[in-house]
Amino acid sequence: MTTFKKINKAEEIDMKVQDTTEVLNKPEHKKAVQEMNEAMEAVRREYKVKESKSQTSAANVILTS
Repeated sequence: MTTFKKINKAEEIDMKVQDTTEVLNKPEHKKAVQEMNEAMEAVRREYKVKESKSQTSAANVILTS
């Protein structure tokens, strides 16, 4: 007999959310996902630009020190 109890809550969670699950494949859902993807792409581009500028600035500081 083992003193450890196996804990698996996946089935319990699946049963709880089964009634509240909604398939999001309607045109308005797809449009919302597309808009979110476009917004996130803009955020990623902005982040890359800022990161690049930060690295360039750090390199300049190191080289001038």
